[in-house]
Formats: sequence, C-alpha cells, structure tokens
Amino acid sequence: MVGGPRAPFDRWPIQHFDRLYGYAWYLGRGVIVSHITVKHGTAASAHAYHDYETDILSRHAPEITKVGGIFVIHDWRAMTTYDGEARRVWQDRMQDHEKGYLRGSVVCLVRASALLKMAVQAANLFASIHHGAKVELTTDIDAALTAHGVHP
Repeated sequence: MVGGPRAPFDRWPIQHFDRLYGYAWYLGRGVIVSHITVKHGTAASAHAYHDYETDILSRHAPEITKVGGIFVIHDWRAMTTYDGEARRVWQDRMQDHEKGYLRGSVVCLVRASALLKMAVQAANLFASIHHGAKVELTTDIDAALTAHGVHP
C-alpha cells in the first residue's frame, strides 16, 4: 500500500485503516464501505476485513437488525490477484454469520485477473444462496456509491 486512499475516498475522513487490507467506513443504516489498497489478496487481508465487519455487526447489532442486515460496497479496484486461502477464509467467515446478516453488496473490480473475477462471482453466488443477498458487480465505484445513496 502506498499513500492514502484513492478517489473518491481521499476526501472521506479516515474511520478505519488496516495495513493488511486498506480502509473501511461504517456509515449507519447497516452500510459498510471497504476500500482495499493491496494488490494481492491474502488470507491475512481477508481476516483483517472480516474482523472489522464482525466488530461492526456486534457494535451496531440493533440498527443492523432493524434494516435487515448489512449492505457492503467493496472497492477492490486496487486488487488484481488473490490466493486460494483468501477465498476460503472469505467464504468461511461469511458462513460463520447467521443467515440474513448480509442484505446485499456491490463489488467494484477494474484490473482483476480472470481467476479473481471468477472467485468473486463464486462468493457472490454463495452470498445469494446462503444469505439471500443481492450482489452486484461493477467497474464504476462512483456510480455504485451514487446509486445506493452512500456518502461520508
């Protein structure tokens, strides 16, 4: 990771940072935005994000329950590759949560390898089947934030 967050997050106040993953924000209403800054996803980076998510689920449980689960926008524009252990950790950590914890998500990929795109699609299918979550893929983070009314 070099420097701070990329646009548009460079104008957002820093709320959470982990060198293994990048930045994340909890914006209320069950909305999390993550901004990965590593080029290669590892098991450690997957754990770093999910540790943050688990903390948010715990600290904001009444609010998140009221809105029907979390909605996450993942900005993964910086990530191009990942290792298989990262995929396993991601799915295991999702499976650790009760059905319905995730009401939806958007994943923004730009320079991802074909293998990473397939892994994201597999995780999206998993989220849909196991959690009933609607998952979208995009290449335009600004449009995703606007479409979902998300801002700091």
